[in-house]
Amino acid sequence: MEQCMNPFLVLITRILHQFSDLAEADLEFGSSPNLDLGDVALRTFVAAKKLAVAPPQFAQAVVDTVEFGPEVISVSAAGPYVNFKLDRGSFARLIVDSVLSESDHFGSSDSGSEKTMLIEHTSINPNASPHVGRARNAMYGDSLVRLFRFEGYDIDVHYYVNDIGKQIGLLVLHTDDSLDTMSFDNVLQAYVDANNRAKEDETFSEQGYAMLAKMEEGDPDVAAKFNQVTTLCLDGQVAVLSRLGIEYDHFDRESKYLNDPRLDEVVAALEKRDAVFTDEDDRLVVDLSKIGHDRDEGRYFVLRRGNGSSMYGFRDLAYTIDKMEKGADVNLQVLGEDHKLYAEQLALILKAAGKEVPEAIYYAYILLKDGKMSTRQGQVVLLEDFLDEAARLAREKVDEQCVDLSDGEREEIANKVGIAAVRFAILRVNPNKNVIFEWETALSFSGD
Repeated sequence: MEQCMNPFLVLITRILHQFSDLAEADLEFGSSPNLDLGDVALRTFVAAKKLAVAPPQFAQAVVDTVEFGPEVISVSAAGPYVNFKLDRGSFARLIVDSVLSESDHFGSSDSGSEKTMLIEHTSINPNASPHVGRARNAMYGDSLVRLFRFEGYDIDVHYYVNDIGKQIGLLVLHTDDSLDTMSFDNVLQAYVDANNRAKEDETFSEQGYAMLAKMEEGDPDVAAKFNQVTTLCLDGQVAVLSRLGIEYDHFDRESKYLNDPRLDEVVAALEKRDAVFTDEDDRLVVDLSKIGHDRDEGRYFVLRRGNGSSMYGFRDLAYTIDKMEKGADVNLQVLGEDHKLYAEQLALILKAAGKEVPEAIYYAYILLKDGKMSTRQGQVVLLEDFLDEAARLAREKVDEQCVDLSDGEREEIANKVGIAAVRFAILRVNPNKNVIFEWETALSFSGD
């Protein structure tokens, strides 16, 4: 019996031997549309088009001219399909041989072989421990990384670290006296307190913008404090995400793109289109209607504040240009659905400046029963708590069912099962649909 890595290759090889003008990619195998006629079927549309014949004509030619081996009991044509009834024992041995030979590569088509890809995902603000809602981005992005690596792509995984901005400035101001002793576990409450303080004290709120301006001017003391608090948060966040097996190749800090010279090129290109102006508040603003935006919503995009400090979106333009200049064959970014308009605005500006843009992949949110999670308000389910509870419940199940195993073995199994349950609870839902978070259903070890 002929041995082959792909169980369908034994059929494909014999067809290609008879029809030498075809390639493996031209032959599409799948389930038979009529299981009474066969176990698997060849769809002939692509191959017939390449040979410039009608699909039913090519299907009949395969039946009439190709000699198949003992794995095939019978072969018949039905319209554009070639149906194969298989000797299941022989074919099962082919599949087992393929699995043993290819191991965890079994099933890959190597469609990404010799191709590069850049995927940016997660990018949680470095101001608190990650909550379950933010983790959907990370788990979705990591799953894309795993799937594309399985297909043979050489992938660089990027994490955009939002290490500047008013919210970081408020956190630095609020924790100035305790920053040296603050732990990652204390950051969430400090962040909530800082935002509550800003709501009640307008002067304190405005100081957040002042801190950002100092950061942009290159004040070394302010830069050191911003770096200290964001590094504390980032290290803690990455440690939590690593429990899910999520890893990153590059951490790209937003502060790197302050005063990036490539932004001058963007502004110059917009000026040529008469698409940028200074408003009554002395802000630098893009009128997107001049470059293709066709509705009032989102028509204006602010690049710089009146005090000269840059907006997040301005820096994001530089970051996006930097990513695209790395030259990956495929460039993806995972974004929440509320970023669709923002991503559209960025894309219009970049294209107007003659720049390329990454492909955006969107996901909906994980919501609490009473609404959206909010780090600023402290209305969250922390990912770390979710993982701990999943591991605890998994350990209870393992203790019940694996009494003959050692304590260490049961702990290892419980951790793996708990992590798998968390990932499955999030990823099982279509990314375009919201997830309503409930402890009892999220941590259920039964059902689908």
